[in-house]
Amino acid sequence: MTLSDDEIAQIKSILIALRAIKVRDIDKALVILSKAERLTKELRQSGGMEL
Repeated sequence: MTLSDDEIAQIKSILIALRAIKVRDIDKALVILSKAERLTKELRQSGGMEL
């Protein structure tokens, strides 16, 4: 697999940004996303609003 210079630069920026994020912040985001996913499934199963 060969990456272009632009792709390498993008991957490097993503890794640098990820390094700056604290694990606790990632955990909070995952909890929020899990709750949102669960609520969406419940709404769809109960015939609630379409998203």
